[in-house]
Amino acid sequence: MIKRLFLGSTNVDFLKVGKLFYKVFLIEVVIFLAVLIMSSLGVLPVNLSVDFTGGTTYQLEANYSDEDISEVMNSSILDVSRYQTFDNSDSIIFRATENTQQKETEFLFYLSNKFDVSDENIDFQRVGPTFGDEITSKGLQALLIFLTLVILLISYRYEFKYSIIALIALMHDLLLVFSIYVLLGLEITPSTVIALLTILGYSLYDTVILFDKLNDTVKTSRFSYLSDDSLNKTFNEVLMRSLNTSITSAIPIASILFLGNYLGLSGTLTDFALPLFIGILSGTYSSIFVTVPFLAKIINK
Repeated sequence: MIKRLFLGSTNVDFLKVGKLFYKVFLIEVVIFLAVLIMSSLGVLPVNLSVDFTGGTTYQLEANYSDEDISEVMNSSILDVSRYQTFDNSDSIIFRATENTQQKETEFLFYLSNKFDVSDENIDFQRVGPTFGDEITSKGLQALLIFLTLVILLISYRYEFKYSIIALIALMHDLLLVFSIYVLLGLEITPSTVIALLTILGYSLYDTVILFDKLNDTVKTSRFSYLSDDSLNKTFNEVLMRSLNTSITSAIPIASILFLGNYLGLSGTLTDFALPLFIGILSGTYSSIFVTVPFLAKIINK
């Protein structure tokens, strides 16, 4: 099976499998809606970074251990949401949610005593939610423009019904990443928002390849409709190309995650790489097992 997969000569009955994954997709939709409703009601809290909620950052240089960081993260003075360290440097940054000035000053002195550093050598800054709001606003604008262009271009190049299928696949990938973040309590940063927008490109690329191959098959067919064998042959030919594209894209992103988690290069790079990695896997899945069931239903109609 593996050899046939790499040779691009698989013989998967996508029309039969598609019926199963169509039901899986409906279950996913129910889960996505439940997550959206519960997160909007506050039942499932969305873990937003201080860039969105506002807060304070404390940066200092000192010798520290894992136990020291753990104690600071569990401090009862302020709710410390995250920390950031740097390779080949003693610098460390703590980010805390917004609180009273008295609590923020108390936490400043706590860090000074904890790490034996003068409070004057601790870089203290208040971070307002303005930056996160601006990223979100511009991200939503970019999303609306992108989706509008997708509808127009795919409708012009193929058919309007193809653009609806593409939108379904795109929204599937975005909602899947969002749901994973909410359910696991992962922190959403501005880098996460940017990664979500980047995911759209990967997802659309795989879907358009499928549309293009299907369109060529229709043009070369002697009949006005495609048989089940022709549809399955087309879908199988696209399968390996989609997997190759995704594997090629996922390997460097997985490397970034490895470096971030095991070599101490945490921060913005990891915040960007994790949702992108999930999105690439989701895009591969949706281009095959979300797009194909819908195409199979409408292609000869």
